[in-house]
Amino acid sequence: MNIKNLVYAVLLIVLPNSVTAQAGDTTRNYLYKEYQRGGGDAAFSEVAQWKKERYKSITDKATALPVASKNLLLREADKAMSFNWPSLPATLYLEYRDNGNRVNFENAQFERRKVLAALVAGELAGGNGKYLPQIVNGLWLILEESTWVLPAHIGAQKAGSDLPDPTEPVVDLFAGETAATVSWAQFLLHDQLDKFSPIVNKRITYELQQRIITPYLKRKDFWWMGWTGRSVNNWNIWINTNVLQTALLCVNETDIRNKVIEKTIRSADNFVNGYPNDGGCDEGPTYWGHAGGKLAEFIDLLNSASAHRLNWSNNELIHRIGAYIYKMHVDSSRFVNFADASASTIPPAHTVYLYGTTFNDPLLINFAAYLSRLENPDTNRVKAPSLAFFVYNVEYRAALLAAKAAAPYTPENWLPDLQVLSLRSQSGVSKGLFFAAQGGHNAESHNHNDVGNFVLYMDGKPALIDVGVGTYTKQTFSPDRYKLWFMQSQWHNCPTINGVQQQDGRRFQANAVQYSHNNLSMDIAAAYPEAAMVKSWKRTFRFNPDKTTLQLSEAYQLTAWKAPFLLHFMTCLPADTAVPGKVVLKGETANLLLTYDPALFQVVLEQQPVEDARLSPVWGRQVTRISLKSRGQALTGKHTVGFVMSRK
Repeated sequence: MNIKNLVYAVLLIVLPNSVTAQAGDTTRNYLYKEYQRGGGDAAFSEVAQWKKERYKSITDKATALPVASKNLLLREADKAMSFNWPSLPATLYLEYRDNGNRVNFENAQFERRKVLAALVAGELAGGNGKYLPQIVNGLWLILEESTWVLPAHIGAQKAGSDLPDPTEPVVDLFAGETAATVSWAQFLLHDQLDKFSPIVNKRITYELQQRIITPYLKRKDFWWMGWTGRSVNNWNIWINTNVLQTALLCVNETDIRNKVIEKTIRSADNFVNGYPNDGGCDEGPTYWGHAGGKLAEFIDLLNSASAHRLNWSNNELIHRIGAYIYKMHVDSSRFVNFADASASTIPPAHTVYLYGTTFNDPLLINFAAYLSRLENPDTNRVKAPSLAFFVYNVEYRAALLAAKAAAPYTPENWLPDLQVLSLRSQSGVSKGLFFAAQGGHNAESHNHNDVGNFVLYMDGKPALIDVGVGTYTKQTFSPDRYKLWFMQSQWHNCPTINGVQQQDGRRFQANAVQYSHNNLSMDIAAAYPEAAMVKSWKRTFRFNPDKTTLQLSEAYQLTAWKAPFLLHFMTCLPADTAVPGKVVLKGETANLLLTYDPALFQVVLEQQPVEDARLSPVWGRQVTRISLKSRGQALTGKHTVGFVMSRK
């Protein structure tokens, strides 16, 4: 996974009232039922042997890396030898509280862990003790940090968003990530660390116990665990996976380790229980890597550490959770990016591979190889964006290189529970027209007000777009979230009705959603508040793969007319409006012709500057909003907007 995408995936916190409202299906409990079937605690009676075999597998594969690969790892480790470890002063931590900036502290904290990963990777590649002093420097600094919790998440403590209270350890995403990093460092270099100073391993064990294991076992009130009445999202499985890793790698007391294993399974069931039957991830493909992707790591850890006594290879829901990721793939690093997902992302290849091997699914195995080559065209380079990712990259490098690299490019994917559809005009290739749309509701995890939104790609390149989300700040997850322009329905491919946009909340949703044979219809009137004065707004998409066309037809009924309605279409392409009734979007290999009735609409073009550091690398300096402004004042009506792809 690209380190930039990993960092953005890490920067998560949820609004108290914006979490998925879907009730979990507690009759599932697939994880705990399999744990019981496999013998409960007895299934993990051979963890010590598992650790020996895992250690040998990793170190043998690191030793067997090609010379060119080792040299690249050693070069990065050599650079890290002169790294000046950044300070993390109290004033830096408090920037989030005082001015909403979360990036400055996070960049410094993340850099510490990234450099530590490079040093450990270099040591495994043949450092022969060269990097050990600097490794200990990095570990010691991390162990001395007042907290491993991000400033944006420390508000979970009773003292609120302030400096971390040493009497109340909080377990958040990055406490879990740091625990996994420290655990892998100790697991892989335990004996070398002991030779350097036996206090290092003693300190690691102590800090993991105090910061992670004890509060994890003691508390059930962390919302992400799933026992507070709030629905969960990727926090649940991401943290539980890291806590499970920590327990398996570094907790030697059998009773404590078994208690952690059982509790992670019970808690992770709350994540699986809340998943829709279609396996869809409402957080989008960027977050899938740390949602569904983490579930793959979680069940793989349980499977291998139990000597394969636990096995979910016949569980179709979990299989669908894995398959979701290729269903949302457009081409290359482009994925359908509804909600806070990014339009350009590369999911972690090892997680896709784990799904592929678990379910003996060649589509997933080959897609994992495709993603691996996409992320890392230089097959000699073994990336280490984090220590855990480095381990997976070493373990599965040979298998991914041996597999056929191929994206499925499936022609039709309808997720009826998530209410997301993707269609492409040609099966098995990225050429032609790709279309995706969603219904859903406006309280999905990492929601944008975007019910009825859709995107169009030509030959795998964006034409009509979902802009995505900017760099996270305090405002992103505050009551002012929807003041950010890219969260608003007027900056998505949605209507503005009577001058009113969509509103956030569970009741703002699509109704009467139906899909059949390339036709998708829904009534999006309920996505708007009462002020919109809209009784019904039926939006119908008709996709014609043979002609590479999409037809958007709408029929509406208003209770009053207050202002002209606007049909918005976002694009990153140059737009030519010279001919009434036509808008030509000029792409690299093809044009997209947007047609409308000029008697019904006036076309308005607006340039929206893109200055955000997360969005500008994807879209450039600006995007364009095409708005079709209604000319009439009728309370009922219908219209059609056409989209035709044509080769240059």
